Amino acid sequence: MRLFHQNKSGSARRLAKRLLPLALAGILLTAGGYGAIRLLGNSAGNGQIVTDFVTRDTIQSTVKGTGTASAKEAVSLNPPVSATVLALPIKEGDRVEKGTVLCELDPTEAQKVTEEAKKTLAEAEKGVTSAAERLQTAQKQLSETEEEYQKLLASRADLAVTAPFDGKLVEVTRLLPGAEIAAGQKVATLVSSDRLKLSLYYSYAYLELLQTGQTASVSIPAVMASVPGKISEINQVEFVTPEGSKCFEVVVTLDNPGTLTEGMAASAVLTAGGQPIYPYQNSRLEYQEIREITAKVPGPVKTSSLRNYTPVKKGQAVLVLGPEELEKQLEEKRTAVSSARESVDAARSAVETARETLASAQEKVKKALEQEENMTIKAPITGTVLTCLLEQGEKADAGQLGILLADTSVMRIQIQVDERNVSRVQNGMACTITQTGLGGEEATFEGIVESVSLTGKSENGVSFFPAVVRVDNEDGAMRNGMSIEYELVLARSEDCLVVPAQAVQYTEQGNCLFVKGDRPPDNAIDLGDGVEIPKGFYAVPVETGLANSAQVEIKSGVEEGMEIFTQKLVESGSSFDMT
Repeated sequence: MRLFHQNKSGSARRLAKRLLPLALAGILLTAGGYGAIRLLGNSAGNGQIVTDFVTRDTIQSTVKGTGTASAKEAVSLNPPVSATVLALPIKEGDRVEKGTVLCELDPTEAQKVTEEAKKTLAEAEKGVTSAAERLQTAQKQLSETEEEYQKLLASRADLAVTAPFDGKLVEVTRLLPGAEIAAGQKVATLVSSDRLKLSLYYSYAYLELLQTGQTASVSIPAVMASVPGKISEINQVEFVTPEGSKCFEVVVTLDNPGTLTEGMAASAVLTAGGQPIYPYQNSRLEYQEIREITAKVPGPVKTSSLRNYTPVKKGQAVLVLGPEELEKQLEEKRTAVSSARESVDAARSAVETARETLASAQEKVKKALEQEENMTIKAPITGTVLTCLLEQGEKADAGQLGILLADTSVMRIQIQVDERNVSRVQNGMACTITQTGLGGEEATFEGIVESVSLTGKSENGVSFFPAVVRVDNEDGAMRNGMSIEYELVLARSEDCLVVPAQAVQYTEQGNCLFVKGDRPPDNAIDLGDGVEIPKGFYAVPVETGLANSAQVEIKSGVEEGMEIFTQKLVESGSSFDMT
């Protein structure tokens, strides 16, 4: 969208001396709403002075654009069932009032639909009963099968021998596939290979200085390394050394970096008050936890992962016992459970389908009975028949487009207001609409702005605000769906004083006109030596108002009929420059 003005201004060359800054000129432009900054400055040669007069006129600025006209309301009337058109008293282009008979259809087709719906209803009722019986039987069978499966599943749980914690298998019993295992038989020992402990004895003199959770430095000579550990236990036992010193037990636990094992010699240095505390003697590493793994139920070996020094995770199966018959029975029972569930789902689906069919048939009966009572199609709104695809005596198919009726008494046009102008567009503003017909003829309409969106949109990098223009179209002259051009008046001043846009001079002392006279007017001002004023002209300050590219409104400072300076033509070669 662009801002258009009624008149065009001539080209102007800005003069250089004592020009106002561009920022000040921008403020003046905003306040007055007009053209580019222009000051008169020095120019070589005398040149030809061009003048004009202060006149009285009307000035306005507008917004122009294009859009599409659409009807206030439109409805599509389609035959609800396939039926023969008995009467069609309207044609395209007719204007009809609300309630007017548009078409009469043969009710025979509706009666047929009613009979078909009743048949479908009876079949659906039988289907619901049959499906409900199948559902009840399937649910009973499913309950019994699931109960049997759970019993088998419970006995199967103990056939898998699992690790009670993370660790490593030792003292493993070598078992061949099919070997019989007795209940309670030991098959391996599980040790916590990733966590070790070290039991040391310290003098009771340090008892009050130590506590659980305290860090310790564990030295292992075999790997020539120190590993961090923590005190996990302090046991006040009475270990007496050969030298007669009484000691208590400290248990230190440590993470195994992967290179340590039970039985390695080790020692731990504790610290209290910044001083090291040493044990009476070295000790040996032990696994933090050791547990025997036994079979809880008898049976032949089915699978086994029992190998010495094999790392295992908590819950990992290390031995699985048979018999295979149990697996076979479980599989059969799982299949039976799945089949029973499918039967239940199928029966449920059948019931739902039958109910849906029943509801659909009931709705069809209801609609068909309504059509029998009222097979006369009437206009739901007052409007114009834009399209009629029905023919009297011909059969119309259900759902096909029959009659398109639109209320064209009021037309609405979607327009886009530029973000720079949206603040000046208000509800109720007048808008001129031009619509060009197929033959090139033009029709003009008057509309008003009905609404302006508070939320802007952006397309292709351009921001705009949607607005709606309303046009009264009682005679139907404006066509629905045709492209239009619109012109929206943003501002207007009537019977006001106006001057050519290039006549206004922007100075440090404000907006001025150079008025011709034999002597200075009473309100003339001195702009100083830096600004050239043509001989016989005087600078007069003025108050400006509305402006466009051609004219500027003058609110005060001059009177109608005064001759004013607009520009100076300076001869240059064979042409004139306008200053």
